[in-house]
Amino acid sequence: MLDPLITKAISVGMGVMFLVAAYHKLAEGPSFRVTLLEYQLLPEVLVSPMSRLLPLLELLLGASWLLAFYQQSITAIGSAILLGMYAFAIGINLMRGRHYIDCGCGFGGKSDSEQFLSGGLVMRNLILVALALLTLLPAIDRTLGFGDYATLAATLFATTLLFGASNQLISNRASINTWRKNSG
Repeated sequence: MLDPLITKAISVGMGVMFLVAAYHKLAEGPSFRVTLLEYQLLPEVLVSPMSRLLPLLELLLGASWLLAFYQQSITAIGSAILLGMYAFAIGINLMRGRHYIDCGCGFGGKSDSEQFLSGGLVMRNLILVALALLTLLPAIDRTLGFGDYATLAATLFATTLLFGASNQLISNRASINTWRKNSG
């Protein structure tokens, strides 16, 4: 059984992550469309509709996590499937040797800050899949108190810093590897 504080931390974190990712994809719509095209996994006729559908799906998942619909399990399973598909798409392109394209993750912060494909992104997404699925475990029946909410706030702050730092490290490593491969 899982402590409800853990479930709450995962749900809020997932909700914010999906909302931020959706915002970046919507704000940079044409760039995200190009990114999907560069993955070379979809027929070209499906790229434009998918470039609009994926951010909307992320918005829906983000809102569902924040509104505690994860308890109905469809949010957790849907999130795991979407994140798994992202990991799969990145993995296919890495196997093709196409490490130099932007992941389309939306965590670079601005349009000129690409995050190249890497094994680190695959691992990050698989960890997120595991966290989403973790919320499917039954939770202990207890009420969260003031101390729990203070712990939740501190946990979310620390997790945000760790997530940002790990994304930056993944991005730096992928950029250095791309530079080495292109200059060698």
